[in-house]
Amino acid sequence: MSGGVFGLFATLYLIGGSDLSGPFEGLERARRPPRIESFWYGLPRPAERAPSAAGIVALRPPHDRRVRIPGGRFVMGSTPQEMQDALQLCAKEPFGPACQRNGERVWDVALAIRAEGHAHEVTLDPYEIDATEVTVEKYMRCVAASSCSPPSFAPGDPRYDVPNFPVTHVTWQDAANYCAWVGARLPTEAEWELAARGYDNNTFPWGKVYNPRLANHGAFADDPTDGSDGFVGLAPVGSFPDGATPTGLLDMAGNAAGWVADGYDRDEQQFGYPRGAQTNPKGPPFGALGHVIRGGSYRDGAHWLRAAARRASTFAEREVGFRCAASL
Repeated sequence: MSGGVFGLFATLYLIGGSDLSGPFEGLERARRPPRIESFWYGLPRPAERAPSAAGIVALRPPHDRRVRIPGGRFVMGSTPQEMQDALQLCAKEPFGPACQRNGERVWDVALAIRAEGHAHEVTLDPYEIDATEVTVEKYMRCVAASSCSPPSFAPGDPRYDVPNFPVTHVTWQDAANYCAWVGARLPTEAEWELAARGYDNNTFPWGKVYNPRLANHGAFADDPTDGSDGFVGLAPVGSFPDGATPTGLLDMAGNAAGWVADGYDRDEQQFGYPRGAQTNPKGPPFGALGHVIRGGSYRDGAHWLRAAARRASTFAEREVGFRCAASL
């Protein structure tokens, strides 16, 4: 799409002169959830200097603002009905007919959704998680300190090398190294899902109903990019505040997907989780298909933006970034 045409479309979109069509018709004036300030508001800023016993002052690496999640019990994964609902959501995409018949494309989707089972009870200790994805600017500080490998995009690439964009083109190990550099770690898959869906068992970070205006999403189509949300590619972190979770976490659906700590595995029936209750699960340390990726991206349709959706990879990807977490 040319810049002039896209600019005109974006202008019409911003002033409300463009209506949605298809399965999302009627959402033009959908009520957005209120912006909620997290409990951290008003707390003192963390110290940036840490005195040592020898009298040397060491600078702490900067880290993103974090939100505290109190832990507790929730249901992780998808029930059979929720899996069916996900396939129906997939059916509304441009490749939707493929989701309703036996074919290679739907088989891949169906297998991935089946790996969201079994729905099971999980208990977590309290923890903190970054409010936004780690940005290019912050990741490059780690690169400059020789503690992180450079991302694999070309320097100066306007699609990815933008300071306030989420950093992408990084491997799982790159992400883990950065989190360790700032004194944190990657969130476990269970921690990520609780943070995304909350205690009300939301389907999406903002609630139970999909709204294409609340995330930087893509499409299940030949061209997976979709500019109807205002961005054809990546967006600056936090560009969709109305799509935040009730605790104030931003971009838990769309923009860049995120690495988590767990390896990805499925049993002989292609389910991804055990049936029984778990406490502070960490998942398999190794998965033949790589490590788990959560949250969907600007190249993914609605069914991948659900809080329970999961996939895996073994290498750096243009739509995958990360955020860090910390135990309390």
